[in-house]
Amino acid sequence: MKKLALVLAIVFAGIMSANAQVWVGVNNISAQVEKSHMAFSFAPEIGYNINNQWTLALGVNYGYDQRDVVGVTTTQNHLFLQPYLRYVGGTIGKKFSLFADLCGDFGLLDDKGAYAVTIQPGIAWAATDKFTAAFRFCKIGYSHNIYMDDNNNPVDGFLLKGALACPSIGIYYSL
Repeated sequence: MKKLALVLAIVFAGIMSANAQVWVGVNNISAQVEKSHMAFSFAPEIGYNINNQWTLALGVNYGYDQRDVVGVTTTQNHLFLQPYLRYVGGTIGKKFSLFADLCGDFGLLDDKGAYAVTIQPGIAWAATDKFTAAFRFCKIGYSHNIYMDDNNNPVDGFLLKGALACPSIGIYYSL
């Protein structure tokens, strides 16, 4: 335990010493409350800008889902580790950049053993020197029991999931 604490302290000190290249943010905050369904999720992230084109990041996504169907209540807790590597392919002016994320999703808790590897294209807007908003549009890749199809069954295989009407929006702050 002492070795783990020492390693974490060294990693934290290294991250804080490279403050212009480190950012923190949140990729998802959502809540849904209905008569027979309540759900919420939260996904904080931390990342490191290697250079102008490459970023390495780690997100943690927690979700809670409770449903009441004909008097039977089911509850699920989701916890996913979500590392990703971002490649910035180009810029539009000084404020916008086009990117593609190579993402991993690894399930813990109720989804233990579930995983996915996806590519998620998007566009980022640098609102200020410190604040950036990133919009991811779809997921293309492989899913093993993480993402659901239209009938709410887990997908095990190739995945193409569009989210043009409701993209994933992240807000990030550079330290």
